[in-house]
Amino acid sequence: MPEANGIGAYAAYLPSYVLTDNQIDGARSARPGGPARSVAAYDEDSVTMAVEALRGLVDETTRGPLLLASTSAPYAVKTSAGIVHAALGLDPSVRATDLHGHRAGATALDLVLRLGATAAAADLRGTRPGAPDELAQGDAAAAFAPGDAVRLLASAGRTTELLERWRLPGEQHDRVWDERFTAEVLVEAASAAASAALAEAGVEAVDHVVVSSSNARAAAALRRRLGGSGADAAVERQVGFTGAAHPGLLLAATLDVAEPGQTVLLLSATEGADAFVLRVADGIEDARRSPAVADQLAGRASVGYGRYLRWRGLLDVQGPARPAAPAPAAPPMYRREGWKYRLEGSRCEACGAVSTPPSRVCAGCGTLGGDGTAKVSLRDAFATVVSVTEDHLTTMPEASVAVVVADVEGGGRLTGYATDIRPSEVQVGMTVRPTFRRMWTTDGIHNHFWKLRPWEGNR
Repeated sequence: MPEANGIGAYAAYLPSYVLTDNQIDGARSARPGGPARSVAAYDEDSVTMAVEALRGLVDETTRGPLLLASTSAPYAVKTSAGIVHAALGLDPSVRATDLHGHRAGATALDLVLRLGATAAAADLRGTRPGAPDELAQGDAAAAFAPGDAVRLLASAGRTTELLERWRLPGEQHDRVWDERFTAEVLVEAASAAASAALAEAGVEAVDHVVVSSSNARAAAALRRRLGGSGADAAVERQVGFTGAAHPGLLLAATLDVAEPGQTVLLLSATEGADAFVLRVADGIEDARRSPAVADQLAGRASVGYGRYLRWRGLLDVQGPARPAAPAPAAPPMYRREGWKYRLEGSRCEACGAVSTPPSRVCAGCGTLGGDGTAKVSLRDAFATVVSVTEDHLTTMPEASVAVVVADVEGGGRLTGYATDIRPSEVQVGMTVRPTFRRMWTTDGIHNHFWKLRPWEGNR
């Protein structure tokens, strides 16, 4: 096997919401310890979740290719990874590309390990209301950057053409074949891949077994066969199957608790199988760049089923008598890329004040700056709310949203929508941080920009 890279940094992103009950008539309440699904907010998609997962992993020194793996990319033809690239402010020399399909998450991880790519896998899963597996699907993202905190000992794969879970172009929900038949095929392929990877690594037993599969029956059988502890199944029960993000999410949860010297067998069984044998190195403590998966699970808020259906566009409700938001146009999006995607302001060379949006005329002292006016990105800055307004005529799938004005630490002022919080809970003095979200979609164009999210310390 050629010399491989490893994982130098990783992060997981779970949305702030969880759905535990999908009974429309309220006939029964959620079972304690029952299955739950991670729910992305109405303004999130695979692009915004990928940005959130990657923002602690990349910087101006990132040079390897950037990969976005997803089954739910917001565009079918346009490269969604390019939006992630722009929001992260990466150098134009960094190539960005999409990977599609349930197996894309494992493929992206393989390219991190072998080629030194930087990758995010993110998915927003959709099912019909009341579907048997509605609570067994979920939304999440995971990201990995190359390094040596986790080393690849061996890998193996099997490809099997199998009609197991699919979706036609233009359709919103997956179709699923009888899992009893497909489970047998996936277990056979995954077992062969795991045996080959373990033999190549010269390892008879591992410390952690991590199994990801689009088929829950196959996943359970593989965990029993390989002697897994069930820790990965416990995480899956709280988030659901998260599509292309699932192998990375379960691996991140395992790395959160793994100790140096321990080995991990990561097995992804979908349309065949991918197996990785990994060894955790001494740098694992510094490799995590997001809150631990367990902490994110504990910090989620419950969302009602009706609200979830509105967010997904599965419940058509009467909105305000207000025109739809205008569609963004290509020329201004390109010309003001620094503000739209990187949230860049301009710092005055005379007084040091930061103007937002960027301007050649300083908002503080009125000095006319030249073309060399310094740009400063505010996307990773903290800000303090100084004013709150509640909008009851929003076109978003919420009864009202909060519009806040916030002063940025180090200079600058941002005005934007608050997200991941009810409007009544937004308070002056609250600390917020920008988060990349989808504002609205008009005329087939997604308008992504930055909102303000309460900082974890406020929760």
